[in-house]
Amino acid sequence: MNGVSAMTSRYFFSKPITYWGCIITLFILVIGCTKVPQTGQPGGPAPAVVDIWHSLQGAEADALQGQVQTIMETHTEVIIKLKYVPEQNFVSFSYQAEAGGEGPEIFIASREIILQLYEHGALAKTKYIDQEAFPATLSAFQFGGVGYASPWLTDVPLLYFRTDTASVPINLDDLFSNKGGISVAAPDMASLSAWWNGQSGRLVNAGTPVLDDPFNIAFLKQLLIWRAAQSLRIDSSVINTFATGGTPFMIAGASQAKSLTQQNVPWGCMQLVDLLGGQGYPLLGMTLGIANSAIKTNEAMMPMIQIVEQALLKPEVEGAMMQVGRLLPANMGYYQRPEAQKGVFPQANIAFSKAWTLDGNALEWKLIPFQDRAWSNVFAGDFSPEDALASAQGEAMKALATK
Repeated sequence: MNGVSAMTSRYFFSKPITYWGCIITLFILVIGCTKVPQTGQPGGPAPAVVDIWHSLQGAEADALQGQVQTIMETHTEVIIKLKYVPEQNFVSFSYQAEAGGEGPEIFIASREIILQLYEHGALAKTKYIDQEAFPATLSAFQFGGVGYASPWLTDVPLLYFRTDTASVPINLDDLFSNKGGISVAAPDMASLSAWWNGQSGRLVNAGTPVLDDPFNIAFLKQLLIWRAAQSLRIDSSVINTFATGGTPFMIAGASQAKSLTQQNVPWGCMQLVDLLGGQGYPLLGMTLGIANSAIKTNEAMMPMIQIVEQALLKPEVEGAMMQVGRLLPANMGYYQRPEAQKGVFPQANIAFSKAWTLDGNALEWKLIPFQDRAWSNVFAGDFSPEDALASAQGEAMKALATK
């Protein structure tokens, strides 16, 4: 009797359990079928897509693609899409896209292109500020004191000498009188800025252009004296001339050191201002920046944009881009790394820290092309220093008045 009672009890209680279990299972299935399917990561939201438009080509573009792939593997919440845009079309193409509500979240382009994008209203304020960038490179992307891009890669001129045929000069007179003279690609600010402003050259005084300043005229006359003595040589192929031993000294970008080393050229380098008692500061060379689109930068995308920019601006990423490209890292942190304690890097670090600090829309940037043309006209024998700089002053004033 007890056995029968036990069996009956088990049967009686198992029926409701089975019944309610089926109901619960059906409820879960129904809820699952009516739930909106999730895309992207299993069980999570879809990754955000960040578009980057850039002007890099060849090995640099390939290296950027590799760095982007690494970033996406580390940050699975973001998908990065790259688009190449030629430099000559970059501004017009970007502006037209934004006018239609399209375009990327991030631009990677030169300082000149970023300036034009800013003037077209195509940029938003910087969302990730690289506090480790050199002051001069940061200033180059500031407009009205506000950052509209972060410096990524850059360059700066140095004085190179062949260690097999030249000794380190102690000043300008030593260089130009006894050391075999020096070669430069062109008589322009890109090469000679440190010497020019180290000898009191200036473009602006109290907010007014002064290209025909007496100190500017004196500097240009000194250049002519050195050239007449064949101590200053203008050579568009100066890198090759130096590499083959045709000149013991040259002024060239710090980025050229890699090519010289690859060619087994015995070289050393120093600061241009070291020959002027530390007076003067070099003008930055080609500089690439990372900027945000005014159209696509919004509150929803801001965290993803910051993730991508912060990753791209890391010293190791900038270093990887330098290995295949033409420019050096703009992040001071790179120059503290073990690999940056030799070669060109210690001197480049000093030069970057002493570079000419100019805001992106500073008047000097607008005046430099006028002075460069004046110098070229003088070296071509077309004008005297006084006439060339007076003409440049008039042209600059006229151009500024029409804007």
